[in-house]
Amino acid sequence: FERVAREGCRTFMLGYQSTDGVPITVNDWLLSDVLRGEWGYTGTLITDWDNVGRMVWEQKVQPDYAHAAAAAVTAGNDMVMTTPHFYEGALEAVERGMLSPDAFDTAVTRILTLKFDLGLFENPRLPSEQLPAIVGSPAHAELNLDIARRSLVLLRNEGELLPLAGGFAADRTGRASGGDPAPRRIAVLGPLADDAQTQLGDWAGGSGQADWIDGQPREMITTVLDGIRRHAPENWSVTHARGADILTLAPDPAGAAFPDGQPRPPVVSPAAVDERLLGDAVTDATRADVAVVVVGDRIELVGEGRSTATLELIGAQNALLDAVAATGTPMVVVLMASKPLVLPPSARNAEAIVWAANPGMQGGRAVAELLLGLIEPQGRLPISFAAHAGQQPTYYNQIRGQHGDRYADLTQDPPFVFGEGLSYTWVEYEDLVLDAEELARDGMLGAEITLRNVGTRPVRETVQVYVSDLITSASWTDQELKAFRQIDLEPGEARRIRIEIPVADLTIVDATGRRVVEPGEFELRIARSSRDVWAQRARFAVQ
Repeated sequence: FERVAREGCRTFMLGYQSTDGVPITVNDWLLSDVLRGEWGYTGTLITDWDNVGRMVWEQKVQPDYAHAAAAAVTAGNDMVMTTPHFYEGALEAVERGMLSPDAFDTAVTRILTLKFDLGLFENPRLPSEQLPAIVGSPAHAELNLDIARRSLVLLRNEGELLPLAGGFAADRTGRASGGDPAPRRIAVLGPLADDAQTQLGDWAGGSGQADWIDGQPREMITTVLDGIRRHAPENWSVTHARGADILTLAPDPAGAAFPDGQPRPPVVSPAAVDERLLGDAVTDATRADVAVVVVGDRIELVGEGRSTATLELIGAQNALLDAVAATGTPMVVVLMASKPLVLPPSARNAEAIVWAANPGMQGGRAVAELLLGLIEPQGRLPISFAAHAGQQPTYYNQIRGQHGDRYADLTQDPPFVFGEGLSYTWVEYEDLVLDAEELARDGMLGAEITLRNVGTRPVRETVQVYVSDLITSASWTDQELKAFRQIDLEPGEARRIRIEIPVADLTIVDATGRRVVEPGEFELRIARSSRDVWAQRARFAVQ
């Protein structure tokens, strides 16, 4: 947050939580001293949905809407998002002398300044008749496809099951060709294999820019099943069985609305195992050469206000994975979920695992291209996956000193960690050399390293640069990601690359709350992920 504030970000939204007992909405220390003072932020502040009202009916730190409105305005909020009684509360606060009539001038100034900066007065918006031709245009679809291709993360590939088609050429129709000529049977299974809407994720529509957005036309979306059918070699057979349901919905027993009248979301009930659905999937898997099982979170389990009490796969999905694994058919698990999930052993031990998050309209094509070898895996995890919910919180840069490295019954080592992701080749990291081993606080840490693609396929390698402050005055993380580079290498190619990091970036927050660079010994780690055992390491000192 500090970095983007200093770089000129123009809007921040305030969270629901409190810091030291003070809701963020009215936290003068955070908003005035730190954000607008220390960080020099000059942009607008917008509350999250009903932040002001929640101080009355949920957090109960304000007696009524007049007091809540007065507190929010005084704290420097510029725009209040959906507190139904804020307007009346603000007027009452003025009438009661809690706010002066000109108390809103600063907020109005910031909002108008932002609109001027964005050019909204000169060009308020595109004419509505033009939007359907622009939103979802071929150029947008192409961009989505490129992003989806780059975002897919290959987490496991035992026995090099993938790529399924062997080669990496496509004919004019986009089908795999030049690879394995033998006919194969692919069973595409799972409740999300052909779920077009869930593939899009949370906040995928409802903008009002084009009439069709709320409906998400099916013909604009390529599911995983669509993608495999369209891009597999013509002599391959592709079958499909859902195999499991995920959930059903029921009204919230607390009532249809929150105290302020806003609607409550429905409650999820996990779906039971359907023996007929499961049996169809097992039959398909048994007859197939490879089973591609697409599981994860449905849209009701993804995004804002949809946290779950467990990280397990919901409904009958674990039963499906267990049953398909028991057939002995090689299994590829495609995990379509934007939050990290706890996988059962049948999935964790599958021959291949691909994390697809919510890949958007062209996501199914991107997944199919990756499985078939028409593109190279290049995504890396921006999160860590826990082995069990009891392992939370799970992130790569936890503070040192967690009293051991395991539970009595479970390792603390996550199955998949920040920065991980496989390729269809292997890149060696060699000959790390530092410019200097003694650096001033205003200096630059410079290093060079050689990358060598020792495989037979091209690769886009994400070189991750971590730094560890080895001894600190306050408890701190063992390492932090400080830079990364993406390098394209052809088979057999070697390249020498350079990394530079300002010493001023090697900070900790000390016991007094100051962000400082402390003198002492550091270690540079250039790696494939946050736990790469082959990382190249070099020590240096800051004077």
